[in-house]
Amino acid sequence: MPDLGRLKRHRLPHTVPITAPLYPPPPWPLPGARILKLVFETDAKAALDWLPPSLGRTSPAYAIITVAHYPESPIGPFSLAAQYVGCRARLFSRAYTLHAVTDNVRALVALREIWGFPARLGRVRLSATPRAASARVTAEGRTLADLRLSRAQTCDPGLIRFDPLLNLRLIHNLQQGKRHSLLEVVQIDPDYRITEAVRGRARLTYPEPSEDAPWHLLQPLSMISATYSVGDTELPLARFVMPY
Repeated sequence: MPDLGRLKRHRLPHTVPITAPLYPPPPWPLPGARILKLVFETDAKAALDWLPPSLGRTSPAYAIITVAHYPESPIGPFSLAAQYVGCRARLFSRAYTLHAVTDNVRALVALREIWGFPARLGRVRLSATPRAASARVTAEGRTLADLRLSRAQTCDPGLIRFDPLLNLRLIHNLQQGKRHSLLEVVQIDPDYRITEAVRGRARLTYPEPSEDAPWHLLQPLSMISATYSVGDTELPLARFVMPY
C-alpha cells in the first residue's frame, strides 16, 4: 500500500507557502491612514476602453487617484497609490482599479492575490503641511504621477467620501487552450473613520509616461476635487464577488 500524505484540505492555509504563509488573512485594520485623493474629468473613450462590459461610465467621465500611507498594518507600514476609473454598477457609483503601486513586497503579493489590486512594486512618497499636500508615484525608475493639493482649507471630515472599489482577480490557466483559471470582479467596501480633513486646489501631471505602467492613459481634462484626510480604515473581506 502507498504511504499517502496527511495534509488534508482543512489544514491548508489561506495562501502559499503552506508551511508559513507570506501574509495574514483579511481583514486588515489600517489605523492612522493618511490619504491624498484627486478626482478629475477624463476622456470618455479612454474610460470605456478599460472598463469591463458589466460596468458603465459616468457622465462626465472621471477618474480618481489616491495615495495613502498606512503606518500600521498586520505586515508593518506600507504605502499604496492607485488610479481608478469612475463607473456605474447598475445605478451605484463605484471605482474600478486600473493601476496601483506599493512599496512593500509582502503588501504587493497580498494586494494582488487577495484583493485583486493590479499592483506593482515601486516608490510612493506622500507629504503634507497644514496648507498643502503632495505625492509622487514611481516605478521602474519612472515618475508615473505627481499630485499636488494647494491652498488647503479645513473641511468637515464627514464630507470625505470614498466609493466602493471594484478589482479584477485573475489567475492564468496553464492548460493549453485555456486562458484563465479564475476571472472575477470583487467589490471591496472599506470602512473609513476620518478624523482630520482638508480640501484645496488640485494639480496632476504624469511626468514620465510608461508603456509598462501607463497611468497617463487617463489624462486630466479638468480637476474636480482634491482632499487630504487622516483616519482609520481597513482592507476588508469582499462585499460581493461577481463573474467577469
